[in-house]
Amino acid sequence: MSTPRVNAGDISTSLTVIRGGKTLKSGNGESNLVEFLRAWEIYESIEQGTVEATFMFEDSAGISNIFTGSELIRFVVNGSVLKRTYNLRSYNVHSRQRINQTTDTFAINCCSDEFVKNECSNVFGRSDTIFKETEASSIVKKLIKENSFLGSSKKIFAEESLNKHQFIATNWRPLDTIYWIANRSVRKKQSGGSYQNGFTFYENALGYHFKSIDSMIDDINSQTVTKGTDKTKGTARLYEYLYAPKKLDDGSNDQFKIDTITFPEERNFLMGLRHGAWSGFSMGIDPVDLAQSKMGGVSTDLPLYSDPYDVSKTWKKMSHLGGKKAVNPVSRVGEDYKTLIEAPKRMRYTIIPNQNIDGKKGGAGKNYSELVELQSYQFLRIESMKNTQLQISVPGNLDLYAGSGVSVTIPTTEKSGDKIETDKRFSGSYMIVTLAHKGTPDTMSTEMLLMKDTVL
Repeated sequence: MSTPRVNAGDISTSLTVIRGGKTLKSGNGESNLVEFLRAWEIYESIEQGTVEATFMFEDSAGISNIFTGSELIRFVVNGSVLKRTYNLRSYNVHSRQRINQTTDTFAINCCSDEFVKNECSNVFGRSDTIFKETEASSIVKKLIKENSFLGSSKKIFAEESLNKHQFIATNWRPLDTIYWIANRSVRKKQSGGSYQNGFTFYENALGYHFKSIDSMIDDINSQTVTKGTDKTKGTARLYEYLYAPKKLDDGSNDQFKIDTITFPEERNFLMGLRHGAWSGFSMGIDPVDLAQSKMGGVSTDLPLYSDPYDVSKTWKKMSHLGGKKAVNPVSRVGEDYKTLIEAPKRMRYTIIPNQNIDGKKGGAGKNYSELVELQSYQFLRIESMKNTQLQISVPGNLDLYAGSGVSVTIPTTEKSGDKIETDKRFSGSYMIVTLAHKGTPDTMSTEMLLMKDTVL
């Protein structure tokens, strides 16, 4: 359901505060506190396991006295694309300021209820005993759904893993356990001709997601403007945004025009070389037995050089935005500097827990010995996504989600007569890495950090 609007980004909102199942009211008996709300922001990212929010209040009726920093805030946004209700747990009241004798301003930070419960939940014991499962997605679902852990009713979209997980959790928090598994999981469904890992765990407005970056890219490549968001599958509709002047017609197209666009640091070549962003060595160290340590995944000792990782070789094993039309940006680098990119000098280390768990019949068994290879692929997978970045702001759209895709068309600054050409480098499909809906009680904009791993 959409809200009547005059301009793109117009919204209507309501805000209620709930404690112990009861809706709290202001001194004049009003339960909807939106009249005291001055600004708000709701934030999603593929790098964090919670949705966050900040609400700024101006108080001249004593409403600040009802907050203890643990209330549930129900915030309803009725936008021009759809309506959404956020239920978020307040955890911090801060930045209080007296602006005159009878008025205070203050801010409240909120997060998902499960993120707070995570601080008081523990995972202790042997994984196959606790979960009765060894496959990653099954373990993740139990950590999110079961009442003994986070007890969430939200949807969880978890990709199956190829490898099995046997480990001992020593009073880990549930989300820490998920992150630990994510670093050690390999996709069950391969799309790049080789094993793929690089899993991430995050929350957006559709629910929780445990997915590999390659799987996220495959889903983005499948998004279309005609296929709507499917809340049961966790897949989103593709929206196309154009950087062009507004109000050239009746305003009906302004909803899908970019307000502002900036270009974050595209690639610091010197720092890329220093950090081994394109090539290097991956070393695994077994703290129990150095003879079991290895570098590059092939050696049983510590040789000087062995099987370094190289983005040019690994590129073909990955999924890419744009599919078969995708081109590795490294291929555009001058031949003289390619020798620098392809010269591995940096070392990445990981601990190989070969004796992480004893076999049920006695004796220590090797476990996660493939971490050296996983470390290389995951690092290159993440670094490749930083090749092209955009920061854009558009009229508020609640049907955009961190982890899904968006299509952007930007004109080039190059002149070609009277015709405006499309910037082929910065236009195209992107992954939404972070997303922030922000505004006032009456207006909203959506800011996105976009990344893609390819050039066309």
